[in-house]
Amino acid sequence: MNNLIVKIEPKKNMILIATFADGEVVSFDVKTLFEKYPVFHALEDEKLFKSVVIDGVGYGISWDDDLDLSSDGIYSKGEHIDKVDPEIKLIVGQAIAEARNEKGMSQRELASKTGVMQAEISKIEQGKGNPTLLTLQKIAKSLGRSISSFLL
Repeated sequence: MNNLIVKIEPKKNMILIATFADGEVVSFDVKTLFEKYPVFHALEDEKLFKSVVIDGVGYGISWDDDLDLSSDGIYSKGEHIDKVDPEIKLIVGQAIAEARNEKGMSQRELASKTGVMQAEISKIEQGKGNPTLLTLQKIAKSLGRSISSFLL
């Protein structure tokens, strides 16, 4: 599925909060692995548990050479706790595309003005991106709009 992790946060009671590139936020209880995979008991060491890092470009997480989890496993077995409504993403994306076209601006030109990569602008306009408020602010400013205008 290639659900890339962009942020991982270890929490109390061996809970991980993973933020994915598609905007999903997933809570994953590492204790659920203990019975089937006893090696994960090592994570009861709080210092080790908190040392979790994202592997490479986000295809998984790891603690050391022996302990790792795939991003797809976390995505599919974790509890999805925060999701951006796809309809809102589409509305915002279409509003940005319309505003950009009204200005006679290409995605490449908008990317140059905002510092946001053209590929990301394309994803946002298609309703597939998950822009931060800062990114939306940069886009809005470059188009002479307010962020709220993208929602109306």
